[in-house]
Amino acid sequence: MTKGSSKATATIRRKKGKEFAEALQKIREENASPPSPFFSSEEEETAAEMADECYLFHDEVLGPSVLRHLMSRDHSLFLALIVIRCANALLIQTHYVPDEYWQSLEVSHHMTFGYGYKTWEWREGLRGYSYPLVFAVLYKILYVFGLDSRLALIKVPRLFQALVAAYGDIRLYNLSCQLSGRSTAQWTILCQILSWFTIYTSTRTLSNSTEAVLVTAALSYFPWPGSKRKRKDLYKFLTFAALSVIVRPTAAAVWILVCSWHLQKTYGSKNFLSVIKAYVIVGLVSLGCSALTDRIWYDKWTFVQLNFLRFNVLDGNANIYGVHPWHWYLSQGLPVVLGSHLLAFVVGAYKSQNKVLLWIIVWIVGIHSLLPHKEFRFMSTVIPLAMHYCGEYFQQLCKAPNEGNKEQGRKSINDGDHPDHLKTEVKDRISGDGDNKSDDKSKAFSSTDEAGDPTHQAHITKVHKENLSKAKLFIILLVVTNAIPAMYFCLIHQRGTIMVTKYLSDAAERNSKTDVLFLMPCHSTPYYSYLHQHINMRFLTCEPNLKGIRNYTEEADEFYSNPGSWLLKEYTNAKRELPTHVVMYSSLHREIVSWLAQGGYRLCEQFFHTHMPEGRVGSSVLVSCR
Repeated sequence: MTKGSSKATATIRRKKGKEFAEALQKIREENASPPSPFFSSEEEETAAEMADECYLFHDEVLGPSVLRHLMSRDHSLFLALIVIRCANALLIQTHYVPDEYWQSLEVSHHMTFGYGYKTWEWREGLRGYSYPLVFAVLYKILYVFGLDSRLALIKVPRLFQALVAAYGDIRLYNLSCQLSGRSTAQWTILCQILSWFTIYTSTRTLSNSTEAVLVTAALSYFPWPGSKRKRKDLYKFLTFAALSVIVRPTAAAVWILVCSWHLQKTYGSKNFLSVIKAYVIVGLVSLGCSALTDRIWYDKWTFVQLNFLRFNVLDGNANIYGVHPWHWYLSQGLPVVLGSHLLAFVVGAYKSQNKVLLWIIVWIVGIHSLLPHKEFRFMSTVIPLAMHYCGEYFQQLCKAPNEGNKEQGRKSINDGDHPDHLKTEVKDRISGDGDNKSDDKSKAFSSTDEAGDPTHQAHITKVHKENLSKAKLFIILLVVTNAIPAMYFCLIHQRGTIMVTKYLSDAAERNSKTDVLFLMPCHSTPYYSYLHQHINMRFLTCEPNLKGIRNYTEEADEFYSNPGSWLLKEYTNAKRELPTHVVMYSSLHREIVSWLAQGGYRLCEQFFHTHMPEGRVGSSVLVSCR
């Protein structure tokens, strides 16, 4: 067979595969078959494979042999995602933000082993115990079986978070499949896996990462217009939505919009009362369980979600963490977290005919822009939704140019069960032998004169090949531009504060009288959860002035204003016993070198921390011991 005839055969096969998938979809819609998450018959699997061949993962792009087989079934894709996220979790060797330790693992360590530091937020009832309780259970299991080593206490929670992240990925795949079809969903999950910020943060023990998974899962069960949902799916949607609010109350902003729209859509229908009943049942049960958990650990009744809202929003105390301009998410936040995906997101969102997730993104960004304190991680819920539109971009780029956007806004072809006679009916419709119920149906399955014109077909093949080449180059660009920052931030940037905890843990094992003083900005390192040694430790606190004390100065600010004077007051003049180890950034060492010499300290260890020292953060972490 010649090269030209081979291309023509491939083009015909792709065209027939697309027609087969479209015919099967139309029959399923007519029969109103109930949805199913997996392939239910041999012909569905065949149709799915042929549909894939029409759109993406061609030999010219990524090669179909492995990827197409991997994505042929949801469970095989999920297993692959678990492997990817577990490798992702084990890859991380760096520090991102204090909350991944101090608001989760440190509290869990205290719940399980009886020692660990609780920050001021826990004294004020601003944090819920439900999220740390998950890791406390893991810690308890390790303790019962005698496996509670320092390494296990670090890696097991992160591997658990990897499972959570993988579940979020598969739910994103399902959500994208519902809204824009299976081919778009495949591109969506590929973009999600390649996202540098997702690699950097999704497997960390951050409430933001779990919130993003729960929001995505809830949206995947949401009764989108035109979708056929079972009654239990509504309860799944509400359960995941409620859990996201329990884990992080800021998620309520999403559900104010989505749930209001849902109730408005169902108002006046025969299902309205049953929907209201579901809202009430799930709301009361989930928030009741959250309140009961907090009652046990706070030893009093408190509603942390309301406390969080009152403190940060109503009382305007969110600015104690820092203030940013209103446009920060548009000018810095989103461009940074999306990185090289930004172009695909913008173009995909512009061309998409289903912009429902875009409005949710706009809503989330708008609400967070009104708050004075802003961080990159607060955009974690936006990233999966943005990846859907990146998938839309690639799907539109790779589909045959003579094909309309027929998959947009409809369900995947593998979401239904079909009787055995469908295969014959599909073939009849493609060949034109079946009943023509309308002119539209005959047009949909008939060939045109242009399609049979060799010149026209050659032009289509050329344009399609060019588009596939563009997709391939763009994917290579995404791999390079995301892999480099992901590797740097996961393996190198801010690793010193993690490495020092192992050194201190080993020192404490050798000497139970070890006493550590951290002369660093507050919460710069993990604490007991990463040492797992019950020793004396002290760090510079940075608690806000909640009691309205006049001329109040945080301990950390007081120290950095005059380090030598603070050390003389706290240790030399107070005749307090000097610590055995002093941990500091390299930028501070020269300011307290005389005090260290007087105390008999020597430099015991030095760890690289960052290539980008800034302010009080130095390029290295130093340990002086005596």
